[in-house]
Amino acid sequence: MNRKIIYILILLLISCNDLVGPESHGGSSGDSHPDPIGNNEIIDATSYIEWHYYKITPDSLRYLPFTLGPWEESSIWDIAFQRNHIRTNSGTSGVGSGGAHVDSSETWNGTIFNNLNEVEIDLEYKSDTILNTFYNISTHEFSEGSTNPSLETWAEIDINNNYTMTITNNKLIIRTSNGDSYYKFWIRDYYDENGISGNITLIYDIIEEVEN
Repeated sequence: MNRKIIYILILLLISCNDLVGPESHGGSSGDSHPDPIGNNEIIDATSYIEWHYYKITPDSLRYLPFTLGPWEESSIWDIAFQRNHIRTNSGTSGVGSGGAHVDSSETWNGTIFNNLNEVEIDLEYKSDTILNTFYNISTHEFSEGSTNPSLETWAEIDINNNYTMTITNNKLIIRTSNGDSYYKFWIRDYYDENGISGNITLIYDIIEEVEN
């Protein structure tokens, strides 16, 4: 092959890598986006039995061990994790006024995440309910459990690819237990650096706090 043609091909490859490299996390069009700004968290949701409960604050997710009473009768927690399932303090999961909204029409990227700084007043926040989505790793069957239907959409189980989780990047907004605060959540990974599932990487930030 002519040396000039080889040189041109190398330049094209370098240019393509610059467009879609890890720093840009751009879309299929090659458009780059800034990194999302917020609180980065890694949640241990590896247990198939135990739920881990948290209080959402503007600075961090505060873990609550719940040694003083049952979680379903407490209003101090906002969000809980077990494997790929997420609860809010609402409905069948708790006594609070929590809930979650999902917008799957426009998925998260850095630009959309950073620019969302106001809650639309007509959004629907679904309460927790009983769903038949709890996967058994031994039988590959599903059973019922209490979880939030909007938050179930953050990932999908690919039954044709060794039951791995595929991240949807859906836009998620969570309302806290007291019904006064709203946070944007972007769940970005389900596996740690060793490929162990149930290790949820997410970034979140407060959108709005309503004064009573």
